[in-house]
Amino acid sequence: MKKLIVSLIAVLAIAFSANAASYKVDNNAIDALIENATEVYTADFMVPATATAAANATVTAAANPNATTALILNIFLGWCGVHRHYCGTAPWMWAAYLFTGGGIFGILDIVDFVMLVVGLSDGSGVAKFINNPKFIAWL
Repeated sequence: MKKLIVSLIAVLAIAFSANAASYKVDNNAIDALIENATEVYTADFMVPATATAAANATVTAAANPNATTALILNIFLGWCGVHRHYCGTAPWMWAAYLFTGGGIFGILDIVDFVMLVVGLSDGSGVAKFINNPKFIAWL
């Protein structure tokens, strides 16, 4: 809980310290940049097949999370639900974990840890967590 409070204080301090008065705008430099700019049309670009294949490979790799990586994420960052985000659960899950202190004061984090250890031992891995939008993934 201390980590949560310190994190929130740090975010608020950074937000309040950043203001527009500290930034200077050089209008002449902006005008010169616009005058020297070159107009680019999308028809001028061709995407090589290797770039498309690399993008697809990245998506495929992210679709198969590793159970050991999920377990390590749970150990160090489980209180904020990073392991659930890694496994592809709902995008808001980290916020639910963060605002409930690790899922109902850390209970869900501990149960997720146990489920990941069981998944590693029986070979099912992170099957219960992959693309599972439920807050309590193992029910």
